[in-house]
Amino acid sequence: MFKLVRIVGMTGGVAVSGAVVVALTGGTAFAASPPAVATTTVNIRSGAGTSHRVVGELVRGQRISVISRPKAGWVKVDFGGSSAAMAARYLNLTGTDLPSAPTRIPTAGVKVATETLNIRTGPGKTRKVVGTLRAGSRISLTGKLSRGFAQISYDGHLRWVSITYLASGTGTASGGGSSGGAGGGTSVSSASKGKRALAFAESQLGKPYRYGAVGPNSYDCSGLVLAAWKAAGVALPRTSQQQYAQGHRIAKSQLRAGDLVFFYGQRPSHVAMYVGDGMVIHAPRPGKKVQYIKMSYMPYAGAVRPS
Repeated sequence: MFKLVRIVGMTGGVAVSGAVVVALTGGTAFAASPPAVATTTVNIRSGAGTSHRVVGELVRGQRISVISRPKAGWVKVDFGGSSAAMAARYLNLTGTDLPSAPTRIPTAGVKVATETLNIRTGPGKTRKVVGTLRAGSRISLTGKLSRGFAQISYDGHLRWVSITYLASGTGTASGGGSSGGAGGGTSVSSASKGKRALAFAESQLGKPYRYGAVGPNSYDCSGLVLAAWKAAGVALPRTSQQQYAQGHRIAKSQLRAGDLVFFYGQRPSHVAMYVGDGMVIHAPRPGKKVQYIKMSYMPYAGAVRPS
């Protein structure tokens, strides 16, 4: 038997109001909404049982949509647009005594939106909404957290999203959440390649620097941009000096997503990729990992747009 119930609430900072089907089986009600809440750090698996591979992870206080009643200790969840499974004992399914929402999460690696998320100009529910991320969107974070919000690169600007619905996941980030604006009168196809290259670079966040490495497990600075633009269908030479000599030289004011930014003199010894709002992504040096940094922290030499 099914009963129709209307629930009004907030999902990822977005107001929702609608009918929810509640199944009544054996006198026990199960509602597919609101989302379940993790009571501890818990894996998301490809199927019910610990033999199935881990596809993601929630920390205490994060939320995810459950799409089935518990069975043999497991529930199905909607994760990344597909059905996955989680151990029911680590989830609060009742809506009572909920763990508080997290204030910190691991910032390295790909994140997956478990519900629709508002993209805001700053860290807080009162800040202006400038876009949304659909449930299942894959994004990478800049590493900054504030008041339960995480900073991302979005359309060439640094924006913020709630971490409550931002699970760790596997795979690569989508280009849509990390794109820069078009500009300078160049072709749309060229801009799209830059976005794809940047999306690849951002999916490598957290991987270690190793001199001479071009991936997939580690990179040096020029190896990272070589691999990123290769993923976008563009071949680059190997070293930072060679990369600086090839492609279309552009002014700092014309920088857009994916452009190569060079540092340390006119025979530059370091290269990064432009993200937006004065930020670049790079493989810094031994002992460090692929990360974001302000472009102003290094002596600027010039910029090139691969062609």
